[in-house]
Amino acid sequence: MTDIITTDVAIVGAGLGGLSAARHLQEEGYEVVVVEGHSKPGGYAHYFKKEGFRFEVALHALDGLGEGGWSRELFDTLGILDTVEFNRLDPFYTARFPDFEMAVPTDLDRYLARFAEIFPDELDGAKEMFEAIRRIGHDMARYARDRATGLRVPQMEMPARYPDMAFAFASSWADWIDQYLDSAESKALVTTLWGYLGLPPSRLSAGQFALTLLSYHTSGAWYPTGGSGTMTFAIADEIETHGGTVIYRTEVTSIEPESTGAVVRTRRGPEIHARAVVSNASPTATAQMLPEDALPADWLAQASTEIPSLSSLVVHLGVDRDLAAEGWGHHEFFDMPGYDYESEYLAIQEGRFGDAGMIISNYSVVDPSNAPDGGTVLVLTTLAPWDYENVWGTGGDLSEYRNNPAYREVKDKAGEVLLTRAERLIPGLRDSIVTMHIGTPLTNARYVRQPGGSLYGREQTVVNQMNRRKPTTPIDNLFLAGAWVGGGGMTLSAGSGRSAAKAAARYLANT
Repeated sequence: MTDIITTDVAIVGAGLGGLSAARHLQEEGYEVVVVEGHSKPGGYAHYFKKEGFRFEVALHALDGLGEGGWSRELFDTLGILDTVEFNRLDPFYTARFPDFEMAVPTDLDRYLARFAEIFPDELDGAKEMFEAIRRIGHDMARYARDRATGLRVPQMEMPARYPDMAFAFASSWADWIDQYLDSAESKALVTTLWGYLGLPPSRLSAGQFALTLLSYHTSGAWYPTGGSGTMTFAIADEIETHGGTVIYRTEVTSIEPESTGAVVRTRRGPEIHARAVVSNASPTATAQMLPEDALPADWLAQASTEIPSLSSLVVHLGVDRDLAAEGWGHHEFFDMPGYDYESEYLAIQEGRFGDAGMIISNYSVVDPSNAPDGGTVLVLTTLAPWDYENVWGTGGDLSEYRNNPAYREVKDKAGEVLLTRAERLIPGLRDSIVTMHIGTPLTNARYVRQPGGSLYGREQTVVNQMNRRKPTTPIDNLFLAGAWVGGGGMTLSAGSGRSAAKAAARYLANT
């Protein structure tokens, strides 16, 4: 007999969006049950262990956790600021270009001082740029306050009330930055983090990228001791401490809306009867769990046109050297091939990974516990497309793809490109490898169940950021959380859960 669980809200998926939705709903007084197909919570925010090394799946740095930062209150509600140690990264990263290298602090005055050492003639423009970014932040804060008090400004009136925000979100980063900086080199330095959002400056929302820079350079870049998995396990523990339930290794097969609620059915698990459902899956994956014709055709058509963001090629290395002690003390090192990000984006799309920006992350700098004594966890990352080499040698047949010789050949060849590049910077690296594991877009799709192995949900283009997907759906008691709603990045995904919880709470309060 199938076990039946009754609750106020069923949460489908224990990614950061789902976990955040659950905790925020508990704060509103509602009971929650979270159902997760994986053996651990977090989605991209988790880790895996091999031969004594603990590897981070995706997190590079969290933003906004410093005093006054936009995400600090969010993480306080999640209940983990006192139970998880968050380490401020300083310097945040090092950017290496063909003609210069810069260690980047998050403190803005120190950043500008370093910038001036390389580009003294463009310092005034950089200062003006960051002042404009601050104004965008002020407009965003005003917009959030207005929304919280119920004020909804018509779109035609937004440029008058939020001028800097409206202009930035209507512009690409490439067009916006042209107002302040002249040289390709200075623009490239300021734009180093574009890979964190997955699009080149010509297509990337200026508003979204400006707010990313503002958050990092005003309230810091942070990494949790124990990795992102420690953080998400702590949130799951908080959910259970407050009376909620988190069920792992349980795949949701269907969501069936009813007149007074919904039934969430699982494969070989409980049947959950809830008044409302929050789905942390993508909109298209959520639609596939619903009965046919449950959603309007135009909603489905719009969701089907959303292009997933780029995915990643990642080489996880456990090495038997203390690289920080040897002088490689960079938590994040960006090896940038040049100053033309449009050409670099084309190289990524074509799978020319030797011509793309690569991040070398030494996670042992901030958290030595992830490796045996004297060892280091080093991770090489670049953006990567889903359809490289005919879907990574599989021809689109993902059944048992890990055992497909063609897949292994394509994967290993791509990983070798990154490893060769890294060894030029860290001599002898190859000889010190204890364990190596290569992840591709197919890995992301398998474990995190993101269409196309997407890192950031849908592409964060100008149009998409001006027309953000709402957490509500045409089904009154079905809500969405995650990167496809809130935007890419872990803090934004957690913020999407708060938005979904508010929408669900409004519904529950009126039924």
